[in-house]
Amino acid sequence: MIEFSRITRSRWFRPAAIVGGLLVAALMVPFILPLRGYIPEVIATASLRIGQPVNVADMRLKILPTPRVALYGIEVGKGAPLQIDELQVVPALFSLLGEHKAIRLVRAHGVRIREPALAIVGKLPKSKKTQEGAPPVRIESLELRDVSFQTRAMKVPDFDLWVDLTDRYAPKSARFRTGDRALEVALDPLAQGGARVVLDARNWKLPFRSAPLTFESLVANGTLNDGVLDFPELKGTLYGGTLIGTFRLDWLRNWRLEGRADIARIDLSPMLRDLGKPGKLSGRLNAKAVFSSHAGTAGQLGEALALDAPAEVTGGAWHGVDLSRVVELPFGKLAAGGKTPFEELRGTVSLRGKTLRVDEICARSPTLVAGGNAEVAPDNALSGELDVSVAKTGGIVGVPVALGGTVSEPSIGLTRAATIGAVLGTLVLPGVGTTLGATAGGKLATKSGCK
Repeated sequence: MIEFSRITRSRWFRPAAIVGGLLVAALMVPFILPLRGYIPEVIATASLRIGQPVNVADMRLKILPTPRVALYGIEVGKGAPLQIDELQVVPALFSLLGEHKAIRLVRAHGVRIREPALAIVGKLPKSKKTQEGAPPVRIESLELRDVSFQTRAMKVPDFDLWVDLTDRYAPKSARFRTGDRALEVALDPLAQGGARVVLDARNWKLPFRSAPLTFESLVANGTLNDGVLDFPELKGTLYGGTLIGTFRLDWLRNWRLEGRADIARIDLSPMLRDLGKPGKLSGRLNAKAVFSSHAGTAGQLGEALALDAPAEVTGGAWHGVDLSRVVELPFGKLAAGGKTPFEELRGTVSLRGKTLRVDEICARSPTLVAGGNAEVAPDNALSGELDVSVAKTGGIVGVPVALGGTVSEPSIGLTRAATIGAVLGTLVLPGVGTTLGATAGGKLATKSGCK
């Protein structure tokens, strides 16, 4: 019995030892033959093809789980705006025996992209084509893991991307997912050409630095075809309100963006805080916006944005200013403090780049009516004029005022015409005459948005 056990163990030990030795040898191959001697040739070829300086720190051959070449510490471009910690190239083994070579998978891990890298992509030389019109080496799939992408206009959270490619490197299907899983995008081919795109977001913040708005939910269905991304249907919730709209992005020649957004009952205070604006205005916002932008690069779209929207805010207030005290204005500025509550505030909003203008303003409350226009410059400087009518015991008192200062620290005083009228009114009838004179002078220079 003992002899039989020894014989059995000896029969199994030798094959197991051989297999184990082969595995160890396979695992050791990348370290025994690190392929460093090929790095200068790889760098020279890549630099020629890309038209940019390329550096590779290390290069190894891996046998498991399938044969592949791994490159480490890749830097592309002047100042290395594109960096890759590890890049694996997995060939389709049987294609190596034929005329048309194929790479089954290109996998990159730890990809860091800065804005200058976008210019590299736009300047890449065209690939040589075979007689059939396809590149000489086909790449079937692309996988990017732990990708960071930062520009002056955008701050994108780390993400993963999987893409299946056609023989001309166009995306056939793709999956995009942020590291926190707040945003997922799926792209699948359509029978008539192009691809169907589905976007699903939960507690997702827009990547634009100028508008980091947070969506509680956002769902969009659209298509991608020949350099045009079209979402004819967008539905979302944000800041306690809703959004329904469309979105179209075209980059065939220059970058073109257009769409619309119908929003209802959005809570202004938290939205303004996310935008980095002082929370001077509160209430629920309703608006119907139409927007567009044309630019040479994606990063310039925000600067060229044009938006127009009739809008209204209900049940809110302008904090830090009490317009009901305008009757105290004729010989000074309205002191900061207090607030101006209103039941309704409406106007026509227009945005051109970073300049915001609101025309046909009308604010109403049981004791106050104000109308006029206002503008916020890119540096947050505030300007404009308002006709303010306040209910007093003696009747309605109207005062035209000029807006100044900044959004966070507004300055409110009489318009120049109203100041002249105030002086004349004081000479005729001090006290009440001052206010009535200001009203008369202001009517020559100010138009109210309230009908």
